Amino acid sequence: MEQRERAGFRTSVDGSRGSARAVWLAGVGRGVSAGEWGGAVEWSQPSESLRLAVVRVDDRVVIRVAGELDVSSASVLARTLDRAREACDLVALDLSRVTFCGAAGVDLLLDAHHQAASAGGGLTVTRAHSAVLRPLEMCGGAAAARLVHGVRTAPLAPHEHRRRCLLLSEALSVALRITGAPMGNAQLLDPAVGALRIIAQHGFEQPFLRFFETVDDRETACGVAAQDHKPVFVDEVAHSPVLLGTPALDVLQDADVGAVASVPILSRAGALIGVVSVHYPGAVVWRDDRRQALEGLARASCLI
Repeated sequence: MEQRERAGFRTSVDGSRGSARAVWLAGVGRGVSAGEWGGAVEWSQPSESLRLAVVRVDDRVVIRVAGELDVSSASVLARTLDRAREACDLVALDLSRVTFCGAAGVDLLLDAHHQAASAGGGLTVTRAHSAVLRPLEMCGGAAAARLVHGVRTAPLAPHEHRRRCLLLSEALSVALRITGAPMGNAQLLDPAVGALRIIAQHGFEQPFLRFFETVDDRETACGVAAQDHKPVFVDEVAHSPVLLGTPALDVLQDADVGAVASVPILSRAGALIGVVSVHYPGAVVWRDDRRQALEGLARASCLI
């Protein structure tokens, strides 16, 4: 029987509800476990403004969402949520790549949370972009607070936040100077959201800055550098195994990024402070001298 890919799962062409559900369950069962920082998943694009990836992690189904939650795309996500709840009592949403959430998106999230609770299951938001958190917190009241309860944690103390931002900003300035790269950014590991957050940048505009407002997965060079505590050098983003098939690749190419290097900035104790990245508009070969200069910058920064 012919099958079609859609929204992170497969459905049968004949429209049979039973067979479609069975195929969906089998597809989710083959998902790659995604730990705290995420794992390798396959993205689909069921609508023009929305991309989805579905994976089973332990005892729950995780739906990763990228793009915009407007009237048309909210209905697509609603159907995916319905099928996820049929497959598993516990469903989690990763909304860290949703850069717009309108009234239809807010209504969908609140309704889905209520329906899951009424059915004896659970729907949680594990990560969320500020474009989602702000309208939810403004319009959702107590129900929204329960939905995003686990997203926020204690922030850095103000003086420590300023110190780390200054360190990363200075490291970015040095990285741009020693590599001659025309673009770059510095990201602070923000415990308030459990993700990297851009605090300084050079050469970028929207929608790049909005999309990469926070990073908490392994689908970017900076995300891999943050998790592995090792520099990542990408000669050509279009052919990078880290980026292939991800929403991040589309945004990078739209911003004319062809190559990137990301270096983690660590504390003296080895804890991650943030990541500094430099970008080139075309493919490059990261020569040994540039690699060593960036690695030396990272080592020197941890001594400050």
